[in-house]
Amino acid sequence: MRIAIVGSGVIGLSVALYLSLEGFKVMLITRNPQEGASWFAGGMLAPFSEGLEGELFEFSYESLKMYSDYVKLVEEVSRSKIDFWKNGILRVVLKGEEGLIKKAEQYRERGFSVEILERMDYHSEEVVSVIRYAEEGWVDTEHLMDALLLAMENSGVKIEIDEINKIELKDERVESLKGIKGNYRADYYVFCTGAWTKELFDVPVYPIKGQAIKIKAKPVDVVNYSTISYIIPRSRYTYVGATSEDVSFLGGNTVGGLNFLCGNAIRVVPSIAKAEVMSTIYGFRPATPDEKPIFLLGENYCLFSGHYRNGILHAPITASIAKSLIKDGVKSIYFEYFSQERF
Repeated sequence: MRIAIVGSGVIGLSVALYLSLEGFKVMLITRNPQEGASWFAGGMLAPFSEGLEGELFEFSYESLKMYSDYVKLVEEVSRSKIDFWKNGILRVVLKGEEGLIKKAEQYRERGFSVEILERMDYHSEEVVSVIRYAEEGWVDTEHLMDALLLAMENSGVKIEIDEINKIELKDERVESLKGIKGNYRADYYVFCTGAWTKELFDVPVYPIKGQAIKIKAKPVDVVNYSTISYIIPRSRYTYVGATSEDVSFLGGNTVGGLNFLCGNAIRVVPSIAKAEVMSTIYGFRPATPDEKPIFLLGENYCLFSGHYRNGILHAPITASIAKSLIKDGVKSIYFEYFSQERF
């Protein structure tokens, strides 16, 4: 069976990898392999720190449990190393945020690994305490995306550089895809188009811009996630993020955005004030009104979009859902939970 996948973010590449390893002939179509939000994401795997609930928490936690095997698979196929940390995340509690402790206690009552600790020596006096969610972790998204692109080559996935601007539909079936360079036909189509989904589908997915900074210093050795900032150590630098701006696709880093990032990071970890800035980055998250994904299912196509702040976390489970659907004909319950009919 020939599969056409549109979109080369972490979701599209992961789906392509899983399907190619099942023996499908996979072609991935993208206008720019490095355009997606995945390249600029912080890489936190943090359903507890995010305070997720209901089906979104279950979806996210299930994917978190798959992550070690997922990283191992990508490393094996790509024959490259991915920096991946599994030693928990610190959820920083600032003054006035004592409700976060109650949330942590609720998670602990459900049997999850949760510790409530005093603030660390490097924290400011604005920090009241920290919650350690031991099951969480983070991944270097640049390593992950590089490895996934190598995995495409090693698993025989053909990457076509083109912009799809029209889907030819007939009776819930995709007949073909029309791009700037040409037309494309397949037996099954998977759309993983991120923040640009609305260009092809009438669904409420829209971009939320995020700015971030890379600094040379290593002020922390574990992710410090707070309401106003997240500070993420990587092997080569520390990632400080991130803004959330509803400005459509207005590109570039701004003075206001960088001031927000720096000021809030210093409020949490004061020593960051002395850190050298290496570079600034930005990207566009695919958001929805309720911050949950949108899944669509047609006769010979499906759409996975709207993963918003958790696309990196959701990659393994989304790819598994796509594989089960196309290989075994098994429709996940998440097609109902994340249906656009909820709007």
